[in-house]
Amino acid sequence: MKNILTLLILFVSFNATAQYSYATANKAKKFAKTITQKDLKDHLYTYASDEFQGRDTGTEGEDIAIKYLADFYQSEGIKPGNNGSYLQNIKLNIRRGNIGEVETENVIAIIEGSEKPEEYLVITAHLDHVGMRDGKIYNGADDDGSGTVALLEIAQAFKKAADKGQGPKRSIVFLHVTGEEKGLLGSKYYSENPIYPLANTVTNLNIDMIGRIDPTRERKNRDYVYIIGSDHDSQDLHNLSEQTNAETLNMDLDYRYNDKDDPNRFYYRSDHYNFAKYGIPIIFYFTGTHADYHQPTDTPDKIEYDLLELRTQLIFYTAWNIANRDERIVVDPKPEVETFTVSEEDLNSYLGSYSAENFPLDFIFTINDGKLNISITGQGAFDLMPVSKHKFKLEEAGVELTFNPEENTLKFKQGPYEVPLSKK
Repeated sequence: MKNILTLLILFVSFNATAQYSYATANKAKKFAKTITQKDLKDHLYTYASDEFQGRDTGTEGEDIAIKYLADFYQSEGIKPGNNGSYLQNIKLNIRRGNIGEVETENVIAIIEGSEKPEEYLVITAHLDHVGMRDGKIYNGADDDGSGTVALLEIAQAFKKAADKGQGPKRSIVFLHVTGEEKGLLGSKYYSENPIYPLANTVTNLNIDMIGRIDPTRERKNRDYVYIIGSDHDSQDLHNLSEQTNAETLNMDLDYRYNDKDDPNRFYYRSDHYNFAKYGIPIIFYFTGTHADYHQPTDTPDKIEYDLLELRTQLIFYTAWNIANRDERIVVDPKPEVETFTVSEEDLNSYLGSYSAENFPLDFIFTINDGKLNISITGQGAFDLMPVSKHKFKLEEAGVELTFNPEENTLKFKQGPYEVPLSKK
């Protein structure tokens, strides 16, 4: 009886929601159709052209990209998202590659909600790429030109709806973040200096690399997208995502990389993570890496534009339903997380540089705002989370570090690999 009752409740709930979703999907359909592969292609052949010089963070090429995005929103009549400006100015200290301090910007625009303007759906894509190396331009058409132009088309579709008197009930923030390739730095800055309160941010939809087909994928149908994180913080969001897809495009929603502990660590490797770590429900849309990932061959001619159109439309439909339903997305209750406090004496005992023979990395430990911070050769710097006495985690990389202050040693563990290191 218990299982039957549960199924009955789910059936009634689904049908009540379905009536709402079908109605909104019908309204959204004509605006979703304005998202076309032609427009996506036109944008991308410009955005991932040599003129943009690979869009490396803090460079002239990225400045050209930032202007392109801000000019687009202005031309479409979409309001600037930062007190009259499309830019959120940032100074970043880029430790990855020992670049140092650079000045750069996030680009932000907003369509204000008609009924719940104080609640925000934030849609993100990163505007940067890796620039130029050895005289070759890394255009970053898929990474993340595809997500960037998808976000532009989604914003344009919502603006067309608003101009027809069918604007979203909740506000929608279109956020292009910088510094993703340097360690998710632009989204980290936004989450620490939010223009719109995180407490009122109902969901983040993040779009990163949705223009290609994963050559390692076992299922061979083309009409798929990887969904990561939809059920991590909100079953409600996951259900809405599934139902929206079923009632619109019926694509293959593939959860291959959804597990937080997947060895590829994709959940930790794009900008949604800087929202998720604050408990904000997220969906990360992704279609996999390929041989051109972070290569000068990631060019616009390799993009599957018919699929980019479908995937962008799906994200638009999902955003439409999140922004227009009566209730905000429900966050699942969380178990209490036990925190461990490290004494100042113990923190100081860990400081210094650690290395091992035949191990390619040096680890340098410092204190950053009262937290133990690790700098890794050529990889940047990260705050560590204490989990027990002398033990810390870098969850983004699946790394566990255990100190032995008496012997001045450190055990590095990542997956099945363990390496003992000694303090220099």
